[in-house]
Amino acid sequence: MSALYGPAPEPPTRLGYYRKLAPRAAIHVSPFCLGGMSIGDKWSEHGMGSMDKTSSFRLLDAFFDAGGNFIDTANLYQDGSSEEFIGEWQEQRGIRDQLIIATKYTNNPRRGDPTLAQKVNWVGNNVKSMKLSVELSLKRLRTDYIDILYVHFWDQETDVEEMMDGLHTLVLSGKVLYLVRTSLFIS
Repeated sequence: MSALYGPAPEPPTRLGYYRKLAPRAAIHVSPFCLGGMSIGDKWSEHGMGSMDKTSSFRLLDAFFDAGGNFIDTANLYQDGSSEEFIGEWQEQRGIRDQLIIATKYTNNPRRGDPTLAQKVNWVGNNVKSMKLSVELSLKRLRTDYIDILYVHFWDQETDVEEMMDGLHTLVLSGKVLYLVRTSLFIS
């Protein structure tokens, strides 16, 4: 039998034993998702963990080289530098198609930007916040699609239909492949 049809090689670590994400999401992910909250360099002054670009790239390289392919971040983590570092890292290595990148919206991704006078529509679950946040995440992540988009929290103001219609539009446009919710308590 030719090598074309032989068994797959053993992965370098257990991170390479991929599994289907969910019954209705057939993408294959490493069993451990690397959280990107400390990737980036903007939150050290707040007592939060942070890493410079070199350290962040070393962590991402070690994760990927060990077989990891699932990375989670959010538009506000490290005031955006988490998405920026992850985007630059994957682009330099030419590995975007080998990764599952998840990010979140709802929080204000430009909260620390002194040049933005009015921030009211950059936060929440409304369609404008969603559009602004996703476009900024795509730019920072240096990609034209997000594998998994989380609704980070429920804002208690946006109509469920408005939010779901907006999310559906993102999926239909190809900018987002899968939707997930976290910390979503609707009263």
